[in-house]
Amino acid sequence: MPVSNTLDMVKRGLTAAQIKWIALILMTVDHLGAFGFEIPVIGRYYTRLRAVGRLAMPLFLFLLVQSIRHTRSKPRFLLRLYVAGMCTELFVAATNFFLGDLFGVHSPGNILFSFFYAALYILLIEACASALRARRFAAALLPVLAGAAVTLLPAAVCEGIEGLFSGETGIRYMILRHDLLRAFLPSVWGGDYGWGLAALGAALYFARTKRRQCAVFGGFCLLCAAGAVLLPADLGPIGYTYIGSFINTFCTLSQCRMVLALPLMMLYNGRRGRGPKWLFYIYYPTHRYVISIVSHLLYPV
Repeated sequence: MPVSNTLDMVKRGLTAAQIKWIALILMTVDHLGAFGFEIPVIGRYYTRLRAVGRLAMPLFLFLLVQSIRHTRSKPRFLLRLYVAGMCTELFVAATNFFLGDLFGVHSPGNILFSFFYAALYILLIEACASALRARRFAAALLPVLAGAAVTLLPAAVCEGIEGLFSGETGIRYMILRHDLLRAFLPSVWGGDYGWGLAALGAALYFARTKRRQCAVFGGFCLLCAAGAVLLPADLGPIGYTYIGSFINTFCTLSQCRMVLALPLMMLYNGRRGRGPKWLFYIYYPTHRYVISIVSHLLYPV
């Protein structure tokens, strides 16, 4: 691209659609390393591919926050995220059940449900704050209780059902049951990046302006970098707690490269731009499986 065109783009900024395309490419690069590492030419650059891919999550989360802020119906937007996440898990369940013997069983993460929980917590916090401003203290308690329920119950229910039927069916149906439970009862602890992503999404949303959002994200990256440098590699018993899951996910030198997404966030010009609305929801599950199948066909385990 000519230097003049690049400078013009910097002056005009980037639309949400343009940032989404960039994030889509970065995510694909990341998943080439994550799901195709058995292919020698990809495995050789595994670390670099995953490092580049660290920028995708914060960019998608940044765009999610902008979408929630400008959507006409937040409940409908929340439902769309849940349905998209559910369809992704059902795709995984179907391919594992019907094609698992041919191409292996896959259990990739699902960042859509992490985005769902980020949006859900934003709605609950807003409902609680609105009730407190109106001095309706009893009503303010309801979003708090709902937040606790959606945080704790899905994982507990899934574990209970899994334990109830454990050993009664073969491995194929056990995997199917596990996949279906993840599809209909997603847990904030089980999605990609876990509760840390949901908390970061809520913090970005309530920062409101782009400048404040970038400052919040920069501070979050500094916190993660401090953890990566100062905390020991072996967390001991803490590593098996919710705090430990956050540290293991975000406080690594590799994940700290997500700070490189900050310049792209700063270039956001507040415009939506043009782009296919449902592309990400379709592309997200299918491209991961295609990469996995190609890897399996070329280098079967």
